[in-house]
Amino acid sequence: MKKTSVLSLVLKVRMIAVTLLAASSVAGRVYAEDWGAYALIPVSAQALVLEAVNSGTNEGAVVSINKPTGTANQRWIITAKSPGFYSLKPSYSSTLVLAAAKGGTASGTPMVLENDQGQPWQEWEIKMNDSGTYSLFPRHAPDKGLDNLGGNQTPGAKQDLWTYHPSDPHLQWLIKPLAGSPVTTTDSQQSIYIPPAITPEAILQGSIKSSAFTNSIIFPGTHRTVTVFIPAQYNAATSACVYVKSDGYNSKEKELLETLIATHEMPVTIGVFVTPGMLPAPAKHTLGRRNRCFEYDGVGDNNVRFLTEELLPFVAKEFGLNLSTNGNDRCIAGGSSGGISAFNTAWERPEAFSRVYANSGSFVAFRGGHEFPTLVRKFEPRPIRAYLTTGTRDMENCAGDWFLLDQEMDKALKFSDYDYLFRVINGGHVAGYYDCFREAMSFLWKEWPQPVKAGAGAPRVRDILLPGEGWQRVPQDSPDARGPACNAAGEVFFVDCHNNTICRIDPEGKVSEFLADAGLANALSFGSDGRLYAVSSQTGKIMSYDPSGKGKLEASGIFGNAILALPSGGLYVSGTDGSPKNTGAVWHVKEGKVTLVDSGLKRATGLAYRPDQWLLSVADGNSKWVYSYQINNDQTLTHKERFFWLHVPDWEDDAGTESLCYAKEGQMFAATRWG
Repeated sequence: MKKTSVLSLVLKVRMIAVTLLAASSVAGRVYAEDWGAYALIPVSAQALVLEAVNSGTNEGAVVSINKPTGTANQRWIITAKSPGFYSLKPSYSSTLVLAAAKGGTASGTPMVLENDQGQPWQEWEIKMNDSGTYSLFPRHAPDKGLDNLGGNQTPGAKQDLWTYHPSDPHLQWLIKPLAGSPVTTTDSQQSIYIPPAITPEAILQGSIKSSAFTNSIIFPGTHRTVTVFIPAQYNAATSACVYVKSDGYNSKEKELLETLIATHEMPVTIGVFVTPGMLPAPAKHTLGRRNRCFEYDGVGDNNVRFLTEELLPFVAKEFGLNLSTNGNDRCIAGGSSGGISAFNTAWERPEAFSRVYANSGSFVAFRGGHEFPTLVRKFEPRPIRAYLTTGTRDMENCAGDWFLLDQEMDKALKFSDYDYLFRVINGGHVAGYYDCFREAMSFLWKEWPQPVKAGAGAPRVRDILLPGEGWQRVPQDSPDARGPACNAAGEVFFVDCHNNTICRIDPEGKVSEFLADAGLANALSFGSDGRLYAVSSQTGKIMSYDPSGKGKLEASGIFGNAILALPSGGLYVSGTDGSPKNTGAVWHVKEGKVTLVDSGLKRATGLAYRPDQWLLSVADGNSKWVYSYQINNDQTLTHKERFFWLHVPDWEDDAGTESLCYAKEGQMFAATRWG
């Protein structure tokens, strides 16, 4: 049996079955080379685990094997030491390590605990065998391995060194990650999840009910099964929290939910387990259409709308349940495509779901899910708490590598200051779902009913939004406010297209009417002369107004989408050129003279110049691009580039950009359909 070095695997085979990565937005720096808490299981005696006998605390304390009890003396913390070598500490001690007694090198040298002195017989190389098992070699005797002497299956059997033979199962070990065991942080604290003690009689049995659901409008024609768990503690007088699980019901979750509710790690929670939709075949001997990928991997709002508008109201009515509609009282979970669906559901509507368990989430290129790490980095943080996992031997296909992309999500959530935990499980696709379930729910529901809060966000978000504040809607009644422009006094003017007025917002946020008749304008810009310029895509007129509201016709015949006044005088106007193809165009207007300076865009919309005033940006509203031009001395445009790329949702064909502006520091901002 071939031995493969851990470092080789890290570099060549995606760190297969080597490192338990764990990260939390509140845990500080994480070291990928440190392992978490593990059980070591001899292949030759798989009903037993390695333990420090009687939790010994003295030099020479015996190490043996015993039946698993989940106690601290059977949990081993694996920590990187010298390059390629690790120490193994019983989790109850920060000073004792597994060692070959007194540095012995002979076969039969017993395994003991010693105070960590960094000695070579206290450090172990961990190598993976072709079978997926592991062998452990002390640094001072690389031809020897950690051995369950004679393959003894009796508790208390001697553990020693023995000459390594690849085919000898006595020298092979299973290394099982223990749920809730993050890696050591920089302050050496171990925050290992320990389930609260509870007697079996304290765990009350809930009930299970089931029904078909065939009346979806959002996913028309589909059939699916919905199974509902109702805890014994449920009282219809109080709205219950809700746990939604994709891919249907598994009886293991009933027991887990009952236990978590009994230990008060979760509130009283109704479980709703729903299968993906299936469009039945209309004829014999033909296949139905399985909707799972469409419903789960699509990154739009279809699934959250299906749950909130159709399924959960159906469940409440069908089973006579009082379900909370508050997102702070809802958790959603799933594995694989169900995992990305769970996260996407909360991402689209955090006010509907704020707690997410995503196991081996398919953040890959099925239907745009591979964009999520970038979106998490770019967008303002949502009030979402998440628990994510991946497997060291997770899936890989033409859509991507789950192991790598799940780690991208981990990094992105940390970058944007989310409240989350991330676990890498020693196993394949959707490994550890039920092993980690209790830790996941305990973490997700911690401190409930206090609401989940959004983090500070990525640095670029913190550059724009004040700490602890999000976007705030200006109090005004217009359903169609367009073309904002700011004057030198800090007042913001906009067109209320619904009422055909121009409104003004003063620096205190008070809204007042500036002009009772906007002339069907749809865009505004202030000039250096203090006048307000307006353009109408309906009348083709360009107007200017003095501070009193007195108007002047500047030009006509340009059915513009946007207008930009230049510091040196003159205007740029975007619109369509009136050609048979009706392509987007940009005009320069000065002293009544109108000059076409560019054409060929799909639909020219927003305009903005960079603060140094020699580059112009023009949004192409029917694409995902913003064009960049050099402004020449005569205000013609050259060196056109399709320069700025905008994120477009998978289900959209364009970004829908209408407005642009620059910050004085030079960043360009584009208002897109995606927010």
